[in-house]
Amino acid sequence: MKDYFENLLLKAEISLEKEKLEKMLDFLELLYEKNKVINLTAIREKNGMLEKHFIDSLLLTKVIKDEEKSFIDVGTGAGFPGLVLAIFYPEKEFLLVDSVRKKINFINEVIEKLNLKNVQTSFKRAEELIKGKRETFDCALCRGVANLRIILEYMIPFIKVNGRFLPQKLNLNELDESKNALSKLNSKIENIHKFNLPDSCDERIILEIKKTKKTDEKYPRKTGIPSKKPL
Repeated sequence: MKDYFENLLLKAEISLEKEKLEKMLDFLELLYEKNKVINLTAIREKNGMLEKHFIDSLLLTKVIKDEEKSFIDVGTGAGFPGLVLAIFYPEKEFLLVDSVRKKINFINEVIEKLNLKNVQTSFKRAEELIKGKRETFDCALCRGVANLRIILEYMIPFIKVNGRFLPQKLNLNELDESKNALSKLNSKIENIHKFNLPDSCDERIILEIKKTKKTDEKYPRKTGIPSKKPL
């Protein structure tokens, strides 16, 4: 696995120190074993996990800035991208959020076994979590299938003015319908980054969204409303 991972990193032009690489491989083993018991990811093979979870997460290192120190990853699942990035950036702070408690329990196991000091977790819903954490993060992360205009309403309130939201998407189909949400949430798309995974060549997109002004405190709306009545 180590040789395969190193080859993927080389192709993706990502530099990874030995100690961090070893921790990620330990994380991989824990994920592979736990996934036999609990459904954490639909990908069952280690090779696929390395490329489509680990490398996919590490593509964000090409976009993240040195001055960004605090991150929130909502809907982190089994820890992607947040836990991978926490290993890569031990000097930065991460809050990993998922409403599925078994996934957070797994992440907590990994944090303990890898002795990670820069990660906290929560299984609170974003609508609850925002109460104590409004506009406190430099950067927000979300890797998933939720519609962009829905996840914008959940994520933008967490980040500071001039902070960034870096959602990972598989395509750009949702951009037009997200214009109203971006406007109401005082944010704008500053850049669109396109990458290809090193083995499968699948395209990956990272949107760079900047928050320009404070978010109205009525956002996010109550549970269920953003998905039923998107901005």
